[in-house]
Amino acid sequence: MEFQSKMYDYICETPHVLTDIIKRRKEITKEFVTCYQDKTIEQVYVIGSGTSYHAGLSAKAYLEEILNIKVFNVYPTQFERNEKVFNKNTLVIGISQGGQSLSTVAGLDTARKRGLCTAAISENPTALVFEHADTRTRLEVGNEKCGAKTKGYAGTTVTLMMMLTEWALAKGILTEKAAEGYFDRMSQVIANMELVTAEATKWYHRIKEEFLPAKRIIVVGYDGMYADVLEGSLKILETVRQGVTGYDIEEFFHGIYNSISEASHIFYLASKGDYKPRTVKLIDILNEWTPHNYMIASPEGLEKTTKRDLICDFIEDPLFSPWEYIIPLQVVACLAPQDLGINPDIPKDPEFHKKIGSKMLDGIRDQYTVDPAASKENHD
Repeated sequence: MEFQSKMYDYICETPHVLTDIIKRRKEITKEFVTCYQDKTIEQVYVIGSGTSYHAGLSAKAYLEEILNIKVFNVYPTQFERNEKVFNKNTLVIGISQGGQSLSTVAGLDTARKRGLCTAAISENPTALVFEHADTRTRLEVGNEKCGAKTKGYAGTTVTLMMMLTEWALAKGILTEKAAEGYFDRMSQVIANMELVTAEATKWYHRIKEEFLPAKRIIVVGYDGMYADVLEGSLKILETVRQGVTGYDIEEFFHGIYNSISEASHIFYLASKGDYKPRTVKLIDILNEWTPHNYMIASPEGLEKTTKRDLICDFIEDPLFSPWEYIIPLQVVACLAPQDLGINPDIPKDPEFHKKIGSKMLDGIRDQYTVDPAASKENHD
């Protein structure tokens, strides 16, 4: 059965979504900024699960640069049950794109009980998380009607960035001139995303016959792209439904390499930096153990490449290029399952969250209508 996944459309819509959030930033962030412009915030926790956690991690370097305060990224359950917060001038931002995550609700409730400032971000206008935070910020990406979220990843990241940017401007922590400089850098990356999507699509069709039989998949990266490592691993795992793990490259050096065999398929996010030549060296070493090495990189500094590699003109901005480096892995996550006969728009079990009790389903989000034939195909 052939599927026409909405995921690809969502990937293509991402540049427009990011541009719109940046353009409308004052309107989108008004409630948050108004609430906290007279408050002292000395540290920030960003809590969320899955893509929401990864989006927060992707925003971390930018937030710490403009605010000059510590930003912690923590899973909601870890925050609720294990994290000790001693500084009362702490802001806790809970993210749930669908808005119904019970662990994020519990994390926000814990923050409020401790007397901390709270804010919630969700695409769902009636989100449960909004009832458990002091401020509500809409994630203006539109309802992604599929299980594996794509435009929500970068959209969440830029929403977080705009919230704290506008707050920093209101507090006088950041100047308008400095903010405009960051916006210009963002715009350069956003303008390049259409090219990356087109090149990634052609690349997928080059590698798909080799990749589709893969049963063990690894994603490796470093620096600002580490959030993409985690998010790309999750996307492919959600849709291709094989074992996928993601590692910081130095962590990979410290033992993971022992597990590589001819059956391993490895994606390398070889972004600009001092680890890029080490990535090339790693591939040279691992070529003796597996032929399935796929490098994603700009052409600079590369003496040899193969048809398995995606060599593309990335902008290579250390703060904002995660928006473009995630695209090739999203494309794989969208197209590969369809070639395998899996509909990536539909979770393996649309009732899973109801059964396990991880989300309060509201009949609007996380609900999927599946015809019997598609459902059978999806579970085969």
